[in-house]
Amino acid sequence: MTDQALTTPSRRSFFRGVGIAGAAAVTGAAVPTLLAPSASAAPVPGYNEEITRDRVIERAMFWVDDPRAYSMENFDIGPEEDSDILWRMDCSGFVSMALAVRFDDNPTGLTTETLHPDGGYGISHSISKDDLLPGDFILQKNADSESGVGHVVLFNGWVDGGYNVLEQSYGAGGTTSRTASYPYDDLAHYHPFRYDFIVD
Repeated sequence: MTDQALTTPSRRSFFRGVGIAGAAAVTGAAVPTLLAPSASAAPVPGYNEEITRDRVIERAMFWVDDPRAYSMENFDIGPEEDSDILWRMDCSGFVSMALAVRFDDNPTGLTTETLHPDGGYGISHSISKDDLLPGDFILQKNADSESGVGHVVLFNGWVDGGYNVLEQSYGAGGTTSRTASYPYDDLAHYHPFRYDFIVD
């Protein structure tokens, strides 16, 4: 399930666990995630920078090893272990956390649509199946889904029967590591992409 059907969380659900500094940083806004970039969107210092594939997987494993329940409205700490740096607990929040992608208008992670090369942030590009390496991601846009909801997962290498997928899955109830057939459980319209700043 995608994060595109974002609903406004209550102030209580958002500020739970954020802390005073995080609440102040949001300045009263209940939903820090936009569906499209604002004209003045700027990278958050320390993020959207060169990152190794090993570091991407290491960041993802922070939740895989301590699974979070799936939620489009709640947030939790990531590998920074800083209550002022929270990540949305849905599929694209998880992938954003792994890639360390944050913008000032989307501080809890981009959406499935905005992780895509056409999403307005210009942070990724399409690749072929043969080019896939750990730390790349596989995505289905909303418009390509029969149900109208997209999904994004992290690729973690080829294994017998398919590839190891790391994801924040609505169907699984949260964070999971499992084997999926390519492109994603044999579902059409999932395509591979690469973060522009990832390095081997």
